[in-house]
Amino acid sequence: MTAGMQDLSRFAINQITTPKWTLPQAIEGYARQGVHGIAVWRNFLDDYGVAAAARHLRQADMWVASFCTSAWMNETDPQAFRRTIEANRRIIDAAAEIGAPCVVMVVGGLPLGDKDIAAQRARVRDALAELAPHAAAAGVKLGIEPLHPMYAGDRSVLNLIAGCNDICDELGQASALVPDVYHCWWDPAFEAELRRAGRERIVTFHLCDWLVPTRNLRDRGMVGDGVIDIRRIRGWLDDLQYHGPFELELFSELDWWERDPDETVRIGVERCAPYVGSIPAKHI
Repeated sequence: MTAGMQDLSRFAINQITTPKWTLPQAIEGYARQGVHGIAVWRNFLDDYGVAAAARHLRQADMWVASFCTSAWMNETDPQAFRRTIEANRRIIDAAAEIGAPCVVMVVGGLPLGDKDIAAQRARVRDALAELAPHAAAAGVKLGIEPLHPMYAGDRSVLNLIAGCNDICDELGQASALVPDVYHCWWDPAFEAELRRAGRERIVTFHLCDWLVPTRNLRDRGMVGDGVIDIRRIRGWLDDLQYHGPFELELFSELDWWERDPDETVRIGVERCAPYVGSIPAKHI
């Protein structure tokens, strides 16, 4: 079956999958292969401009699955911390302007020279609570994404899906969950926490694969090339009657980033198509 015959209505490509392309190139490149969903990255949006991007997305009949990512919130200096809060307010506003339902909150690891991870997690919770009213007013969710524990030191101290669900409990409707199979597949609580979240809390869902061996921190596999049981995970989501988007998100500096982006998109569509269509009738 060709890609054009597949149900891609819920499928988006996260722009980091094709970093050789600018945002306008990604919009046109994805649409060329029948993909009308995109997760926009902030650096590419900054290069293009928010107004120009919003106009191009409308003209290309593209919908936005998410906006990546927040500014890190790991400053201990009070004035620097205030600047990150204000930066995140502006990021939320940009997400609203391009029609993104959420900002993916990658909150930063430990502050430089600090070893108190509990204090940093508390600092992040306070920051998210402060941002929540602004996000709610803008109609943009704070997308809480658990990152694999190997990223706790330098990228995000939010590492378990259970803890991210706890934060969503605290923040309420201003927040949502952004599960990623790469970050969560190993967690014995993954299924239970997806069921705890329910379909309404999951705002988007990231697909890729875990390679064995994984050569570095930017060595994610194309769907089907690793050890994650994506079919089983899709079954859990079907049980929940999850109706939201799926994003292909590849960090792959040794493989897919080196290829022609058109090839990456083509193979991504082929590999993801079996997992991103409508909910099977038996689950409705």
